[in-house]
Amino acid sequence: MTDRPEPPARSGQSSDAGWSREREMTELESTMWRANKHPANSTQGGVLQVLSGTPEFDQLRAWHVHGMKKFPRFREKVVTPALPVGPPVWVEDPGFDIDYHLRRATVSGKGTMRDLLNLCQTIAVTPLDASRPPWQGTFIEGLEGGRSAYYLVVNHCLMDGFGSVQLLSGLHTAAKLPSEADLGDEPELLDETDAVPTPLQVATGQVKDRLLNAPRALGKAAQTVADAVKAGPKQNAEFLASMARVMKPAPVSGSPLFSTGSREKWRYGTVDVPLADMKAAGKAVGGTVNDVYVAGVLGGLRKYHEKRDLEMGDITINMPVSMRREGDSAGGNKFAAAFIQAPGSVADPAERMRGIRAMAIKAGSEPALDIFSLVLPVLNRGPAAMLTPLFTSMQNRTDLTISNVPGATRRGAFVGHDVEAIYYFGPLPGSPVMAVLHSHLGTCHLGLNVDGEVFDIDDVVACVTEGLDEVLALGR
Repeated sequence: MTDRPEPPARSGQSSDAGWSREREMTELESTMWRANKHPANSTQGGVLQVLSGTPEFDQLRAWHVHGMKKFPRFREKVVTPALPVGPPVWVEDPGFDIDYHLRRATVSGKGTMRDLLNLCQTIAVTPLDASRPPWQGTFIEGLEGGRSAYYLVVNHCLMDGFGSVQLLSGLHTAAKLPSEADLGDEPELLDETDAVPTPLQVATGQVKDRLLNAPRALGKAAQTVADAVKAGPKQNAEFLASMARVMKPAPVSGSPLFSTGSREKWRYGTVDVPLADMKAAGKAVGGTVNDVYVAGVLGGLRKYHEKRDLEMGDITINMPVSMRREGDSAGGNKFAAAFIQAPGSVADPAERMRGIRAMAIKAGSEPALDIFSLVLPVLNRGPAAMLTPLFTSMQNRTDLTISNVPGATRRGAFVGHDVEAIYYFGPLPGSPVMAVLHSHLGTCHLGLNVDGEVFDIDDVVACVTEGLDEVLALGR
């Protein structure tokens, strides 16, 4: 890809099923990296694991060393080409220091969940160092009951929700402690004298690569045109109509809560719900767990507005849709954003859930759902100064960003202690509320992030709990 010599081979660098081994970012990952503006329009999120006990820090560090061998991506940093002729590339960081990326903290107060979340939200708003691998892990001690937690912060370009589940499944073990054979020695890393491509070298290499592959690219373009002609005018017209629906500007929210705030004051909250109850409620109305979840969060936000004598009305929701197919490589990002005008004005929970079900099916079956994968290669060839406001305006269509990440059904251990709960906390990308549901061992763990300048997180948690209870009652 570049005109530099390949770095020397290193020992102990086997990867786990090829998790995220591509050298170049995808166009989506490139956009998330280059347009990131933390924390107001951020692509930086976190995963919080609550552990049943407190491992020794030395064992935790050794487990990270083991993880670096299984998942080499976490030893790699991003080099952005000097000119946007291609996406940023991943290269091994010659100055990689595990002790920089792995931090240690003690929770304040009595070690309650609220104390833990206060610490995590403070960690989350601190931007990651763009000159290093884009992640940071914090081991948190002092939770009540002798427990501890591990909070991993990453830039979204590293992985999406499904990619993170693949990562965690490779790090969680059935054994109480990893064996010495598993841990092994620290991998040999590059040093400062090893060749690492400069931004100019990356750009030069990408220009050469594009020129060499120009005939193939022209052939693909010609095939695309031929396929369009073959599809016929009716199918092409349907695609254009779908594209107009997908890219249609969202209506301005009638609620003052969704149009104010800087989205720089992150506040975390959690809600736990039995998965069996979620399934029962979905079955009662002919829906899914995701329909129950979205209807419950909508109902909770509706209640939050009612307490303040405000009318919420219908709101615009951004729901990421996985584009992964069987046989796709592990890790990375493979999703598209579906925008729906959710029925927040509907008081009846069953009717609200049916409405969400119909809208989600319609949005997920749009022929042009992944239209931005065709647009991003063009936008990414422009300077970041132009890309960032375009990306920001696209995100600002949203009142609520809501995601669902299916998780483990079998118990696993992290450094010798059971993982009791896993919470995902997304950023606030254009919306003042972000909700992510993660199912783990029969419990749905909901992570909420809200703009603290606009919303009171404790009241949001109480209202969302009420909203979910209202929907769950349909299954009782």
